[in-house]
Amino acid sequence: MTSVHSQTMPENDPVPPQPEITHFPETPQEPATMLDVHPAHHAASTWRDFFLHIATIVLGLLIAVGLEQTVEYFHHQHQLRELRQGLIADASLYLHDVDQLRLVNRQQIEDLTTRVQQLELALSHHQKLGPPIYRPVPPTSTIRLGDFSAAKASGLAQLLSEEEINTVSDAEVGVAKSEVLKEHAQEAMRKRVAFEQRFQASYPEGAFDFSAATPTQLDEYLGLLLEERVRRAEYLDYLNEMHGGATAYLQGQRDIDKIRQAEEAPAAH
Repeated sequence: MTSVHSQTMPENDPVPPQPEITHFPETPQEPATMLDVHPAHHAASTWRDFFLHIATIVLGLLIAVGLEQTVEYFHHQHQLRELRQGLIADASLYLHDVDQLRLVNRQQIEDLTTRVQQLELALSHHQKLGPPIYRPVPPTSTIRLGDFSAAKASGLAQLLSEEEINTVSDAEVGVAKSEVLKEHAQEAMRKRVAFEQRFQASYPEGAFDFSAATPTQLDEYLGLLLEERVRRAEYLDYLNEMHGGATAYLQGQRDIDKIRQAEEAPAAH
């Protein structure tokens, strides 16, 4: 009897070896974002469509420019109102300072006139000259046009009309001239005070004694007093003109010729 040899199979098949992974699988990249390009509008097919398209563009530009100019116009109007208000403030302060200087110079002229009379009496009657008596001089301010100067520096002055610019510029010239006249009066005063101190026992509170003054010295003294009075009178006359011009300006006058007429009017004196 022929025997059949059967092969014994393993219960579990062995797992075939897996290839070794040397790197992680790449993560799939998202596709790059594409520009969203809109297709062109339908091209003008007729001349009418073409001109209508151009007209639309031009109208849009005109509207944009018009809006910009409107905003700029109202901005300039606001700046102009503020500038004119500043000029009114300048004129008010200008008039205040001018009137203060007018008062001081009138008092000084009066005191100088009294001293001249005392000296002339002493010379004519060969009498002893007494000490000088002058009223204290209160502090005064320099005449100024601050807002207009600032407007010129910033370029805003060009917003004013030519008439307004001429008027305020004329006032600036007046301020410069008044400073020159003021300095002339101050220089004459310094010379007179220096002469008087020759006969003062001690400065600044010492007593004055002119008993030793010679006729020649008294004549020199008289000349210094008269010189100062003349300089102060010139300064006062010009301050009176400035008063008239500033008053007319504050009353609304902007015509340069009429303002100059107001400066020369007798009422200003």
